[in-house]
Amino acid sequence: MKIAILLKQVPVKDATLELNDDGSWIDEDDVQFEINDSDHYGLAEALNIAKANEGEVTVVTMGPDRVKESIKQALAKGAHKAIHIDDEEVTSTDPITRAKIIAESIKDENFDLILSGLQSDDFGYGQTGVLVAELLGMPHATLVVETEIDGDKIK
Repeated sequence: MKIAILLKQVPVKDATLELNDDGSWIDEDDVQFEINDSDHYGLAEALNIAKANEGEVTVVTMGPDRVKESIKQALAKGAHKAIHIDDEEVTSTDPITRAKIIAESIKDENFDLILSGLQSDDFGYGQTGVLVAELLGMPHATLVVETEIDGDKIK
């Protein structure tokens, strides 16, 4: 079973944030980043499913070079590989734009299951996972608390 977990890096919760010069985002110069909280849970679930079903977990993340630290953390926890979508040129934060980029980047991977956290700690949209599933023509479920694999079915 090929499993992807969408992982996002967000500013640490107690960071002091200031807007950048054009007011479009924060000034990242002195801000530390971490893996989004709910994505930790998604990663843990992906690893549990993979272990129980002889699966492989791929972390999928989008961002500048700094996200490589989050990739290393996910690999250290047991993920098998990672896809880093380097988005230095992408400044859009809207979920559909980001979902289109992610879907295009992973469409040939043929994942059996794609997990994402509930929502990001920065913008809190909670839409990217659903949009990626829709763009890839995959079924999706939201607010999942537990999964059970039964053959080729997910309950």
